[in-house]
Amino acid sequence: MAVKPDTARSPLSADPDRIYNAGLAEDNFNFSNGTIQLLACSSPRHIFLAGRDWARFDHTAGLQALIKLRSTEFLYQAGIYWKTFDAGTALAGLIDISENDPEYLYRAGRFWHTFDYEKGLHALASLKIPRFIYYAGKEWKTFDYKRGSTALIAMGDPEFIFYAGAHWKDFDYDAGFEKLLESENCEYIFKAGTLWRRFDYTRAWLKLEAAAVEGIEWRGRALEQDRWRRAIRQIWDGMMHSQE
Repeated sequence: MAVKPDTARSPLSADPDRIYNAGLAEDNFNFSNGTIQLLACSSPRHIFLAGRDWARFDHTAGLQALIKLRSTEFLYQAGIYWKTFDAGTALAGLIDISENDPEYLYRAGRFWHTFDYEKGLHALASLKIPRFIYYAGKEWKTFDYKRGSTALIAMGDPEFIFYAGAHWKDFDYDAGFEKLLESENCEYIFKAGTLWRRFDYTRAWLKLEAAAVEGIEWRGRALEQDRWRRAIRQIWDGMMHSQE
């Protein structure tokens, strides 16, 4: 009688694609050995796929393998598609391996079913990449706007300070405004005046006037934009009355 090959010693052991497809077929497939074989191949994509598609899979071992392989993309994907997923362990691993690329950490906060938003925000703040703090404040279901504002403003990037003031549900406009003025970035000082819910037009206009060359374009735009034009008219009227 012919003996069916042991998958642990078959040519499958070196080919993650064949191991994954064999697990899908389930024809006398040894899932315990198959999982060991697949993890030994060190292919994050196939580990993720097996965890999503196989009838049986060691998700704990698979998760540790993804963390060890530093695969931010497939660790993030596993949090969405695996039926068994340790979100706490996964987040700790994702934070540890996201030092140079926090995009998937931000995405996890947006799409994982379970996510520690406090730890996630603390990690994003420590990485000091302002656009992902901004994205988190705009799209996470839970966000600490006070801490988020403090972290973002401390980074001093006028572009994302402007965006946060324009699009977040809550923002520290006083501190944000001071940091914008400090940046002397005429473009974002002007843009903040078009969209922020609270804005000191008098001080902002004086800053644009003080920027003799850099402020030319933005003073011109301010004179053409409705909110700015109304504010400038009030500034000029106040100056005229004070001289009478």
